[in-house]
Amino acid sequence: MIIIADSSPLISLAIINKLHLLDDIFQEIIVPFSVYEEIAQTDKKFSSILQEWTKPFIKKCNNIEAFKAYRLSLGKGESEAIVLSKEFKNSILLLDDKKARKVAKLENQKVIGTIGILISAKDKGLISEIKSSLMLLEEHDIHLSKALIEKALEITGE
Repeated sequence: MIIIADSSPLISLAIINKLHLLDDIFQEIIVPFSVYEEIAQTDKKFSSILQEWTKPFIKKCNNIEAFKAYRLSLGKGESEAIVLSKEFKNSILLLDDKKARKVAKLENQKVIGTIGILISAKDKGLISEIKSSLMLLEEHDIHLSKALIEKALEITGE
């Protein structure tokens, strides 16, 4: 399975030192060029780690017209990720942004978020728990709703 990643989940996974989970779970990782541009900004959290980690996975979308159309309502990274998900069949979008997730689902694209990656990793025995990762994200001002945290902890039995 191919995962196409947006910047927010990559930043979240870098914060909790779990970028490796993407390698462990997916056969191929794609980072849209626009996402790379976002995370490469030196004022972004963990930009140096993310720049280095993402370099082998960078791809540009081919359908510039579709990219421009999505840009009318979404950010550059999210737009390019959705276009790439259409270009790479059998892919999953790694998105945390609510609006982008809604658009992707309307386009019949599969979507997973940071918490979904953590749940999947625990299910596969790659990590023993997710609670400490969720707490670390909150400490770094990554907004997670209380309901989402409770649901994730319920799913994982924590």
